[in-house]
Amino acid sequence: MTTLTRRTLLKTAAMATTAISAPFVHGAYAAGRLSCGFWDHWVPGANEPLAKLCREWADQEKVDLKIDFITTQGDKLNLTIAAEAQAKSGHDVLQMGDWYAAAQADNLEPVDELVNSLIAEHGKLVQGSEYIGRQKGRWIAVPTGIQTTAMTPCARIDYFKQHVGLDVTRMYPVGPPDKELTDQWTWDYLLTASEKCMKAGKPFGIGLSTCTDAINMAGSVFTSFGADLVDAEGTITLKTDATRQVLEWLLKLSKTLPDSVYAYDNVEQQGADFRTECPNFQRAERLCGRPARQYQSRRAMLDLPFAQRPEGQVRQ
Repeated sequence: MTTLTRRTLLKTAAMATTAISAPFVHGAYAAGRLSCGFWDHWVPGANEPLAKLCREWADQEKVDLKIDFITTQGDKLNLTIAAEAQAKSGHDVLQMGDWYAAAQADNLEPVDELVNSLIAEHGKLVQGSEYIGRQKGRWIAVPTGIQTTAMTPCARIDYFKQHVGLDVTRMYPVGPPDKELTDQWTWDYLLTASEKCMKAGKPFGIGLSTCTDAINMAGSVFTSFGADLVDAEGTITLKTDATRQVLEWLLKLSKTLPDSVYAYDNVEQQGADFRTECPNFQRAERLCGRPARQYQSRRAMLDLPFAQRPEGQVRQ
């Protein structure tokens, strides 16, 4: 009988993903104990599917599993991460938001074996996940669909047709997209589209506040312009031509947005799609729980394609 450690857990999980049977173990919790800390999702009922999967795995592997859902309100999840890193004790598995794993790279167990097996089975990960999850030549975290860095835009198809004159379904079809339209969709074109929608009374819902979703949006823009605020060694690289170009672009964008974008919190940002605002930058998981509250008159939203895999599209 082998006591469960973080490393044996990762090996067991990797075996499970490749359909290799784990060895038979006697006893109710013969494999040991494991504690996990996950983000307490703000969507009602969103935690239970994850908890159910964890319990099923624990029952199969004979693990005494303890699950904690930790709120992000008041930065409690981030404070938990920092406190446990300093104490060198706490949860065996701890979920971290977008950028926090990289900051704890020296405190995390390598998970190359598990991530590489998942890549071999499902294909390459989006660049953002690899940029954060792979540090100093090793994987230090397993990317997930929740709190991902794949910030795919979503929008009202009918508003884009009516006010912008753009059929976005030609950019995100089931088959190959219309290359002429996708090449046309640049940051400058986005400014033009935002201005048209603002004049039509259906402004973009792109947050410019200090909430994490708005910060992630800003990070996507900075990266697209080639503006790195801090390099890999931690040196501040703020004063560059690329940074000035981003600030000039954001200033132009701000003039085409409603004043409310400066006060968005994460929940308000997600609600933008379902009120009057046209598009915003959100990930697919952010929209779960929302369709039931859509008005009957609202038409379909823009498909949310993944950058590489899965090849099918997520629809709302």
